[in-house]
Amino acid sequence: MLKEYLLRQGSGTGRWGHGMPGVQICRFSLPEPEQEPLRSVPVCGAPLQFEALFCMTGRLTVRALQGASCMVEAPGIFLLSDSSALRSCQYSGNLGGVLIAVDAKAAKESLVTVCSTLGMRLDTRIVKEKMTARNGCMALCGTPWTQSFFETVRYLSEQEQERYCVFKSVELLYLLCTEVSESNGSLSGSGCPVSHSLLEVKAYIQTHLSDKLTIAFLCKQFSLSPTFLKEGFRRAYGMPIHSFLVQQRLRRAQALIRTTRMPIQQIAQAVGYEGMSQFNAAFKREYGMTPGQYRKMSETATPRPF
Repeated sequence: MLKEYLLRQGSGTGRWGHGMPGVQICRFSLPEPEQEPLRSVPVCGAPLQFEALFCMTGRLTVRALQGASCMVEAPGIFLLSDSSALRSCQYSGNLGGVLIAVDAKAAKESLVTVCSTLGMRLDTRIVKEKMTARNGCMALCGTPWTQSFFETVRYLSEQEQERYCVFKSVELLYLLCTEVSESNGSLSGSGCPVSHSLLEVKAYIQTHLSDKLTIAFLCKQFSLSPTFLKEGFRRAYGMPIHSFLVQQRLRRAQALIRTTRMPIQQIAQAVGYEGMSQFNAAFKREYGMTPGQYRKMSETATPRPF
């Protein structure tokens, strides 16, 4: 959609180039609307296209035929794979940045080569499924991933920025595939991809179970709003973030009780419980017995041959 619009605008909008086979790069700057605060962009697009708009100035708003609208404001990233479910697209301000357009068929071989070199698996079918679940578009703003990108890109020359955007577009395709494997066992049916920031939050929780983890702390750590963190985590993993934290702590405790001789009080502290009564109650609710009973059962269990 954006690619076709920029091509029709002519050379005055920016500069087109090629990153690798099947990948086009456009650095562009659309003039700020003079008469109205918003200017429309025709909703049209070629099939099997994946576009990543690295928005450095201005704002883009896309409205779907059904469901909520999608808005990206600089600094932010807008992903588009299919415009058939979109009703309208408008921009305000001086919309500018770098657009990476990937032709899935033409770029397939080069994408496979890049990903295999990096030891990554890229399945464009999965990307298509996840983007379709979001009406073919997605906005990434204010996450640690996007903040890191825009902090890095500002120090690069224009040519280096364009190459960097191509590389990050491939990374986004890979992350969309990774999000499917993350969500297969825990999605509540929403079909909503896991944002990169939520993947980071999940990984942080799993590696810091002994810490005092609160919503306020995690929001500050990952520059997220409480609403985004709580609602986004619930949609992505099918449970409240507190329930996930308790689940992970008890699973770790269960494994330590079964496989080590650590005192149970020490295990409780290792997974973030300060008091034994709270730990005992939580463990019994989850496994139907106290930690002490579970250890005794594990010790008396004898392995049986197949």
